Amino acid sequence: MHDDTETRVERATRFSKIWWQSRADSGKSQEYMALGLGVSKKTIQNWERGITSPSLFQSSEWFRLLGLNPMHYYLEFLYPWAFEENQMKEMNEAEIDKLLIPLVQQTTVAEKQQLLYLMSGSHGSSWYALLQMFTAHCHTTMQSRAAAAQLILDNYEIERENDKLICPETAEPDLRALQLAISQGKNAAKKNEKGYTTQTMLDVEE
Repeated sequence: MHDDTETRVERATRFSKIWWQSRADSGKSQEYMALGLGVSKKTIQNWERGITSPSLFQSSEWFRLLGLNPMHYYLEFLYPWAFEENQMKEMNEAEIDKLLIPLVQQTTVAEKQQLLYLMSGSHGSSWYALLQMFTAHCHTTMQSRAAAAQLILDNYEIERENDKLICPETAEPDLRALQLAISQGKNAAKKNEKGYTTQTMLDVEE
């Protein structure tokens, strides 16, 4: 369990792990990040040592350059006790609630509607079965996930055109986000990367 009495220096040290760990996971050099962000190598070193910290914009650009989803790294900083060895299997219900409930509360209304549809919608599938499917899906390679997602998107679009969708107005998927995720996932798989980010969605024109 995380010690709430830690000092500001200790928190800064843990915060710096976001930057050096994500860069190490992606295999990118400090020189690469400095060039991509328009800062000096010394600045990158200071971030990774906890001496200084990037701005919000720089943080966003950091993960865009790495092609990684930042959520895992931020959560590890906020809830370090949940990311220790044997993390999830060893957590009790109270610890799981402490981690899960804030995540659900921070979702948008549309996301909450989608979760509710998955858990209790009249789509005919068991929520528990869907959960196992999603869990199994996330254990497969990026190539497999991108291919499966493309198939799902194709099926959705075909059945939408033929008016065969089940409860189409109940909780509509964000097709733009799904299309971008598939594209980024395919690119990550081709480069043999561990993950991808959809932050570039902000740069896509309507």
